[in-house]
Amino acid sequence: MSSTAEESASLVILRGRVDASTVAVLRDRLHAAVDSGAGRLVVDLADVDTIDVTALNMLIGARRRAQRAGRDLVLRAVPARVARLLRVTRLNRVLHEDTQPGVPVG
Repeated sequence: MSSTAEESASLVILRGRVDASTVAVLRDRLHAAVDSGAGRLVVDLADVDTIDVTALNMLIGARRRAQRAGRDLVLRAVPARVARLLRVTRLNRVLHEDTQPGVPVG
């Protein structure tokens, strides 16, 4: 995972496996990104190989934390298999895709 920030938004890039074996470290880093920035928090999933329910719960928790901090968490570059999982679980109603994918962040 890597992250960059600017005054109006932060970008967090997730890579590889995002599952029960990696979620503890990723949760801490996402929380740090939420707490240290302002504006939108964009989570880029383009390089995610696999994701499981534990990771989806982590993203929901990060979204809640962002909302409490007055921020909006959105997903960017969601792979088709992850988008399908979000639709099947109806989490696409909670975890929204970035509506401004051409806008650079960080």
